[in-house]
Amino acid sequence: MRLLALFPSRMNPQGIGEFVGSSLGESWEVTGAAAPDDDLSALEKADALLVALVDVTAAAIEKAPNLVMIQTPSHGFDHIDIEAAAQRGVPVCNVGTSGAEAGTVAEHAMLLMLACARRLVDGHEGIRRGEWPSLTGSSIELQGKTLGIVGLGHIGREVAKRAKAFGMDVMYHDPVPADEDVEAELRLEPVALNELLERADVVTIHVPLTASTRGLIGADELARLRPGAIFVNTSRGPVVDNAALATATNEGRIVAGIDVFDIEPPGTDHPLRSASNVVLSPHVAGTTRESVVRIMAAAIENLRRLQAGEKINDIVNGVVP
Repeated sequence: MRLLALFPSRMNPQGIGEFVGSSLGESWEVTGAAAPDDDLSALEKADALLVALVDVTAAAIEKAPNLVMIQTPSHGFDHIDIEAAAQRGVPVCNVGTSGAEAGTVAEHAMLLMLACARRLVDGHEGIRRGEWPSLTGSSIELQGKTLGIVGLGHIGREVAKRAKAFGMDVMYHDPVPADEDVEAELRLEPVALNELLERADVVTIHVPLTASTRGLIGADELARLRPGAIFVNTSRGPVVDNAALATATNEGRIVAGIDVFDIEPPGTDHPLRSASNVVLSPHVAGTTRESVVRIMAAAIENLRRLQAGEKINDIVNGVVP
């Protein structure tokens, strides 16, 4: 089978292609490229795509007449036109149920909560300026606080486990309620979104970017947050109105820990780059040295399953081959 590995040029797609090819074996012919049009002949011949952080549009899918599967080595799949793939009968798969990065993202969400709660960046920058800042009046503990999780998938559940270890009370909102045994095991309270926003001391977002979640948290939702609340987003930037979030933090109403942006990388005029009361990281919540190995292994295993005629995992667009 022929596989086209699409990765940004900064990630050395040719090198990734060689690694994937050696992992899959001689039954696969693997080509690496930085964008679909970089090697049109490979796209036209491809039986499968392995793609991360590169857009796969309806036009690109149309140029690949032999395509039978698109695999992304990530939880997110918003870089792929899953509807266009579905119309062609091509399954799109992520690594959602593998758990490859769920714990890693959960750790980073907790890191951002802690950094916001203890005003870590303020202390760091103050010392670098030669000051010895007192943060007693502005830092808080997570212990005893109420955490609201928006989206209780694999990552949301891992966050709940860690929050419980910190002594937090946890409630969640998800259109699909968790099983009663999960709620009982983690001692979770299901609530409506508005109630969660109004009651939580800390809110963390863990939903995929879809038509229904784009702009899920806007100015009206942010206005419901309690004064001094901590808001964390490690899911996808467009889930949140970034300009409205910057306004809320600049006004001192909330503190935010943000790993994802509506435009990546954010330009010099992006409102969050100059906002106060924010802790920013460059979309790295799921990409540690260890997690990248697990993510790629899960994606490669799914490709192996395709070639062997076995059931493939984590189909996100409802197309079963």
